[in-house]
Amino acid sequence: MIGYSLLFVVLLAFAQAQTLNETSGLVSSEPGLWRQGRRRSVLADSCTTNSGTTGTCLTRFKCMRQSGTVNGYCGTYGVCCETNLQVGASTRQKRTIIKNPGSFVTDLITYTIEAMSSNVQQLRIDFEQFQLPQPILTDGVLECQDYFEAANYKLCGVNDGQHLYLPFNAAAGVEQVTLTFAVPSRASGTIWRLIVTQLEGPPVGSKRRSSTTAGFGASTNSLQDLRDIFATHHADYELLAPAGCEQYYTELSGTIRSFNYRSSTLGTSNYMPDLSYNICIKSAPSASMIEYTFSKFSMSVQDGTAEGYDEFCHATVHTAGRQEDYLMIPQGILAKNMAYQPTYYCGSNDNLLVYAYPPYLLHFSSDDLTLDPDVETGFIMTYRLRNSLL
Repeated sequence: MIGYSLLFVVLLAFAQAQTLNETSGLVSSEPGLWRQGRRRSVLADSCTTNSGTTGTCLTRFKCMRQSGTVNGYCGTYGVCCETNLQVGASTRQKRTIIKNPGSFVTDLITYTIEAMSSNVQQLRIDFEQFQLPQPILTDGVLECQDYFEAANYKLCGVNDGQHLYLPFNAAAGVEQVTLTFAVPSRASGTIWRLIVTQLEGPPVGSKRRSSTTAGFGASTNSLQDLRDIFATHHADYELLAPAGCEQYYTELSGTIRSFNYRSSTLGTSNYMPDLSYNICIKSAPSASMIEYTFSKFSMSVQDGTAEGYDEFCHATVHTAGRQEDYLMIPQGILAKNMAYQPTYYCGSNDNLLVYAYPPYLLHFSSDDLTLDPDVETGFIMTYRLRNSLL
């Protein structure tokens, strides 16, 4: 019952965030004057280095002050700067690059991210490269020997291109987040390159303005208004994920895959046991629904049938020992039989097509056992926002 209550809170918060984004005018439809007043977004400040990796576009002076390395040029006068955090070090920089050392001298590697301001609300981790040894199956329990750990999440295997949001509420007293890599095997193919970004939100007690008039002419404290308008936290609004979302996709279409999913041609891979997280997709004023097209979908199912829905994936009453791996898609419609509207999906179905109405949220959940590693491999799918079924 507690789980359902928490999920309801996430759905409600996500729906409210979607509504705010579409009506406040601060994310996608600001008037021109307001848009010019805002600082460039964090994504706009990214650049591609001469090595083909992601850096931050800064002036040469700022790059040197942040102990960064110039690796290319960007903009009119900027340099593409790499600010690599050393093992065991801490940083207060807004964006930090973390990559594996050339050699491992210890089994436990830590990095500490300290809040750059009291406005920090979330930490976004982009796994530009993430290749650790695959988990090992022993007596039905799948465990990572080498792993990455942050907050309540432990990952291993291959996760190139994935991302993860962590709550980082500096105003509530959470002043730092520790990222840990455990590498007891010291495998030669171990590689990681993370882009870690601190995302700021509105100061406590502030209100988002819904128009240029409200932003410039409605207050008697014009100096404070100007400080708020040009503050750096405004640049992060479009990147902040709704509360409860561990992954957040903001494009009209894209590709989503479960953690440690890879093509069978590249070898066996399995999703991690005892994993629970929410995947959210930003809505758009022109969209009324979303389409999920799965090219691969394989999760354990209770009765061994090829594909399963609802009660075959998730029991109404908790039952010890029952398999409970599923992907939850609220307000979903099964394309091959539109009279059927399941919420929980499991089993194997490589041509699954689902339509859903907002809010656009998926919940991934796996139990603590891996009983059939050939089946428990995860999913890869594309999504696109639509304005109708036709």
